[in-house]
Amino acid sequence: MFDPIAFLIEQGLLRDRNVTARPLTGGYLNQVFRVRGDGIDWVVKRFMPETELALFPNFPADEAAALKRAGAHGLAPKPLGFFEGENPVLVYEFCEGKAWQDGVGDVARLLRRLREVEANGFRQVPMTPVEVLAEGDAFLAKVEAATRDRLLALRPVPFVSGPVPRCFLHTDIGPGNIIVTEHGRLVAIDWQCPAAGDPIQDMIAFLSPAFQILYGCAPLSAALEAEFHGAYDDAATKERYDRLLPFYDWRMAGYCATRKLKYAGPRPEASQRYDRALSALLARLEGRR
Repeated sequence: MFDPIAFLIEQGLLRDRNVTARPLTGGYLNQVFRVRGDGIDWVVKRFMPETELALFPNFPADEAAALKRAGAHGLAPKPLGFFEGENPVLVYEFCEGKAWQDGVGDVARLLRRLREVEANGFRQVPMTPVEVLAEGDAFLAKVEAATRDRLLALRPVPFVSGPVPRCFLHTDIGPGNIIVTEHGRLVAIDWQCPAAGDPIQDMIAFLSPAFQILYGCAPLSAALEAEFHGAYDDAATKERYDRLLPFYDWRMAGYCATRKLKYAGPRPEASQRYDRALSALLARLEGRR
């Protein structure tokens, strides 16, 4: 049994046990605790191995590096320590606030600011239609036959896209991973899969009905999506977003289909959320036919 307080003492970050620790919920894999005491309000994140094909992989060292870089811009919590091992542990300051619920323009501006962060050294994610489809194809063998046939019928036709400079990405920027502080500032958390790639990937993730559903929110309306793009204020990026959206939707649909099956037995509520997210993506893909 992992004891976050004992671990912090062993690593020299705490001197005694005059603190409390409680588990935080929301993740599917890692163990996360909030440790509080006199002058201390920290998150202790213990990483568990991810052994299957994952669209949002677990990279502990990358999360530590992302917190350092994004934190320097005020866009992420401040890291306090990273400890490698069989189950790496990351310690960072707890970000007081509430999960994002409204204000899409603020999120658009947050994502624009992420482009200021240096992306060199992080994993490079697919950017072209062919590359994104290839990731989606890898999920097909892991879904039900009826869903696979439906996805294959909706598979977008790839085209040649022009080069785009790689930018710093969160890649899992759903509503639950955006904290609104008491001063109204937006901070991104849960950075275990940062990357270098096309900034539209973070835009598509946040605006996706699948992400909104998976984080317990209703899909955004067309008016709110338009408000987001107006606040983001980048015509070239918006044009690329429109052209590539079907490819990212198709890949995410395949991923949701695999997660629906994975959690059907052990976590039926999660399976149902993935099923609703999958249905929303399939409906949007079919609406474009």
